[in-house]
Amino acid sequence: FARTVYSKLVRRLLDNGTTTSVYYASIHLEATKVLVDVCRELGQRAIVGKVAMDQHGGEGYVETTADALRDTEALVEYCVKCEPAASSQTRLVSGSVCPRFIPTCSTPLLKGLGEIAEKHRCWVQSHIAESPDEMAFVDALHPGRRDAEIFDAHKLLTSRTVMAHGVHLRPEEVKLLVTRGSGVACCPLSNFFFAGGELPLKQVQAAGLRVGLGTDVAGGYSPSMLSSCRTATLASKVVARAAGGGADADVDYRRAFWTATMGGARAIGLEEHLGCLEVGRQFDAILVD
Repeated sequence: FARTVYSKLVRRLLDNGTTTSVYYASIHLEATKVLVDVCRELGQRAIVGKVAMDQHGGEGYVETTADALRDTEALVEYCVKCEPAASSQTRLVSGSVCPRFIPTCSTPLLKGLGEIAEKHRCWVQSHIAESPDEMAFVDALHPGRRDAEIFDAHKLLTSRTVMAHGVHLRPEEVKLLVTRGSGVACCPLSNFFFAGGELPLKQVQAAGLRVGLGTDVAGGYSPSMLSSCRTATLASKVVARAAGGGADADVDYRRAFWTATMGGARAIGLEEHLGCLEVGRQFDAILVD
């Protein structure tokens, strides 16, 4: 079943021009290994996370803390074994530490995931300051604390961290992510549907935050990055109007397109290797007929 679904997924994203993806798989190790295999077979560069969640999952969809930690490390090691001669910068598919989000991860799980990330110097991916209900859930579990502080306390904000959304990050939290070298994947389509706000792209980029553009194939209706570019452009104009200013559509679209390419490479810390057509870069491309 995983091979059927993931083959369709990876082919669809490649058909839409996405040569690098950051994937949230599921809590299942063997199925997540299949996603790694499919990405390698079809030639898509990817960072793949076996989702870790030991509390507040749906019925039948939760794991023990020990299983989550064991299988996370097994996935990271599996990706290395698939390409033992590659470095972390040139490996086609890499594994990541992937806490689903703060509410589904106990404190011992977050601590253990941080230790795995530090041990293997691997990528970290999760969701941060996504929506009002998500933040309320975090506050109910950790009164007075927010996502960024909790992730940082468990060594999960690093130069190889990419967090989804970040719509409701406070200025001091943006500064923390910048200090740690962490990136954010801005997903304008899903933000429109349920985030209760928009990431102020120009402002956070001006503050030095590494921002890439995402489609969020779970929360958005389109797997096309061009749809995300258009939505990001519209959101930028709305934010500008709300602030009492105007917006140049051409400038905004160029910013969105840059965020989808070089911004994406910077968000995952591979801007020296990916993101544009220059001598010495990895030539990740598709042939369009």
